[in-house]
Amino acid sequence: MIKQPAITIGFSSHRIEVIPFARRMMESHNVIITEEAPNSTFKDMLNKKVSIDEYLNEVDSGFPEFSRRMYKVLRRFHQKGKKILQVEPYMERLMHIHEMFFEGKEPSEVLKMPGLKEVYVAEKKATGALLHFYESSMSKSFTKIIDAVKNFARADAERFRIRDKMRAEAISEILSEDKTVYVEAGAIHIYLEKALRQRLGKGWQIKSVFLLEPVVKKLTGMRQVIAPGDILTEHYIFRKRKDEDFENLLAARSLIYIQILTKEEMTPSLIDKIPHIKDEIRAIELVNRLSLEQCDGIYGKIRFRNRSEALAIIQEYL
Repeated sequence: MIKQPAITIGFSSHRIEVIPFARRMMESHNVIITEEAPNSTFKDMLNKKVSIDEYLNEVDSGFPEFSRRMYKVLRRFHQKGKKILQVEPYMERLMHIHEMFFEGKEPSEVLKMPGLKEVYVAEKKATGALLHFYESSMSKSFTKIIDAVKNFARADAERFRIRDKMRAEAISEILSEDKTVYVEAGAIHIYLEKALRQRLGKGWQIKSVFLLEPVVKKLTGMRQVIAPGDILTEHYIFRKRKDEDFENLLAARSLIYIQILTKEEMTPSLIDKIPHIKDEIRAIELVNRLSLEQCDGIYGKIRFRNRSEALAIIQEYL
């Protein structure tokens, strides 16, 4: 009996501690699809014709140490004969848009280009919503700030839907005789599974895996931990029924959460192999104790504070 070809979507954040889990998952697949726009130097980097550091300087990674270590893993898999592909059409098109603007092109010219209009409109809407949030965050009205958070989450959700649809389409077009495919996906790209099922029908077995589930389950009993802002975005991604109280609370908690989360890359050690996920769990558990009114009372006191000061204020408040 011939086994049905399989796709595994590995959901995770770009954290160093994720790499051992991703490596084990990639090991059992013929094809590895990364969540990156195609780059002409990628194959040279895999073939060691270009150093990883040189490649990182070219692509300007937001997570340099994670990327450096992950590319070492991908190099080894490439040497073993695994097919490694970069597939992220939304970001590829966005980069093309930026190049056009750099060359002096006008928005009207971008909108005429096939495949670029949808990306341009989505980015413009999301960027506008983000700028509105930054402006609103200076307001004394917590209600206005909450509305701005929700407005951005809606725009961001629509952007994620478009990204995942485009990526599912691109992935479906390159699948051939390969029987096992691993797809790298950011934790918030949860629409990708649905989009792939819609594109591929029943011809492929598709499953989603939360890479850090083994450690998260030991710590929390759950498959994954989700920040309040991500829960809100997911709520809008799947266009669930409007629930104003629920949405307001998530938006309020997300404002506090981002103030107390460690932003810098943390390197795992023998003592602490999963520093980021522990930090996320601590922050989520803390903000989940807060009501909307408590978030209102706290936000004004911490928004211009550093992480340590914000944590101290919240802990004293509780």
